[in-house]
Amino acid sequence: MRRSGSEILLEALADEGVRHVFGNPGTTELPLVDALVGRDEPHYVLALQEATAVGMADAYGRLTRRPSFVNLHTVAGLANGLGNLTNAVAAGTPMVVTAGQQDRRHLIAEPLLSGDLAGLAGSLVKWSHEVRSLGELGIAVRRAFRLAAAPPTGPVFLGLPMDVLEETGEALLPPRSQVDDAPTGGSLAEVADLLASAERPGLVVGNELAWSDGLGAAVELAQTLGAPVHGQPLSSLLVFPSSHPLWRGPLPRDAAGINATLGAYDRVLVLGADAFLVYPYTPAQAVPDGVELLQIHPDPAQLGRTHAVRVGVLGDPARCAAELARLLAGRVPAERRQRVLAESETWRGEVIARLAEQVLKGRESKPLGPAAAVQAVVSRLPEDAILVDEAITASPFTRAFHRGSDPMSYLWSGAGALGWGVPAALGAKLAAPERPVVCIVGDGSIMYSPQALWTAARYRLNVLTVVLDNREYRILKHGLDLLDGASARSGRYVGMDLGDPGIDFVALAGSMGTAGRLVENAEELEQAVDEALASGEPQLLHVPISGHKA
Repeated sequence: MRRSGSEILLEALADEGVRHVFGNPGTTELPLVDALVGRDEPHYVLALQEATAVGMADAYGRLTRRPSFVNLHTVAGLANGLGNLTNAVAAGTPMVVTAGQQDRRHLIAEPLLSGDLAGLAGSLVKWSHEVRSLGELGIAVRRAFRLAAAPPTGPVFLGLPMDVLEETGEALLPPRSQVDDAPTGGSLAEVADLLASAERPGLVVGNELAWSDGLGAAVELAQTLGAPVHGQPLSSLLVFPSSHPLWRGPLPRDAAGINATLGAYDRVLVLGADAFLVYPYTPAQAVPDGVELLQIHPDPAQLGRTHAVRVGVLGDPARCAAELARLLAGRVPAERRQRVLAESETWRGEVIARLAEQVLKGRESKPLGPAAAVQAVVSRLPEDAILVDEAITASPFTRAFHRGSDPMSYLWSGAGALGWGVPAALGAKLAAPERPVVCIVGDGSIMYSPQALWTAARYRLNVLTVVLDNREYRILKHGLDLLDGASARSGRYVGMDLGDPGIDFVALAGSMGTAGRLVENAEELEQAVDEALASGEPQLLHVPISGHKA
């Protein structure tokens, strides 16, 4: 049967379970857009800028744990989406990213909108390819979805020439492959022996564990081993239940802080995590002398990548954690487990006391302190809420106050490229329409993709966006203070202030069709969150907070 390239592509999307095409169309994408006419699925979700399309697809892929599909407009559109693509790459989100290419018959003339699409995307994604003929289109699409979902998961890219999508022929779509790609690694018995003989073992868990749905297995392992649990710095998902007694919070981002934390242990099992994400550079050594590392990861390139490991195991983190718990059962003294639980209780009490003090101080200040603002929002969230976090300087409070038990209850960008939060919240809502979705975002971050508020209104996605407005790039001022240069000495910061003129986020939201409200105290904020979640409509709350060195 003769079919066009667009028809073959849509057949593949249907067979792969794709329900949404996230995109912003242009001339090179017209054959695909035209082929969608009269179809209920996939549904085209229109973004007004490509960064929004990629951010939505990112969160959608995280929530569904299946490759999402995004279609961008040639070189310029792909370039617009690269910032949020870096977030998806860092998070390991399964995504198939496509962009239209000009008609191959005149590419030699370097026409307008043409360019090296595969090369532009290739430095980031797992696989980057431009389809060369109608005959290879089906194979390329199948390969793209397979590679995006294969551990370690992540985005792939396909360039789609306009004439390939228009061409008709007898090209076939290969059937889907069934693959078991979550193995239990070898050498786990040796790892179990080393953990059992450790005097002070610790665990560091990360994104790859969450992707393999391993939180339950990690809890079982930690309890069996009697070990405190830390998360990788800046995890993109919830990597361990934050209310569990053995949870000790994420590792610091600086090498000295990581060193001080890991110094409490003699052996540390790094389970599907990028444990040594150091930013910015400091001369300290992240791993203390005398601390042995054990590592389990689904990507062989990550084993012993930066720091030497006593034993590195290639395998699925969830399956390996469950097997380690089985191998360790009955081998760890009950006294050690009881001692570690008591120490964790003391640690949690100290953390809660410090947070309570910051919240109390922040509630009394005007404008609100960031800890008080975050606590007022998070305290009102239902148990099944999805919390999307892009309030960069307030993020430590967001992570500390959040209480969740499933990996997708908390989402953070991944690479820190701004403009991800509101689009991600929309993608999360499309993936889980029955769950409340709240995005806490900074004033600087939301201005990278304010167009996402229009998409929220267009599709009536009842997402609550809370803008914490300190009228500055506060995290950059903090970085300059650490440099102890002219800025810190003079109190003058070039290009860091956003208050002249101030941004009216309520008016901005209204211009996009989203209702907005200014909120200036904690009690009103708690009430506003309740009302917004009950409204069934997209809402924005503009919350001024205290700024630098407040």
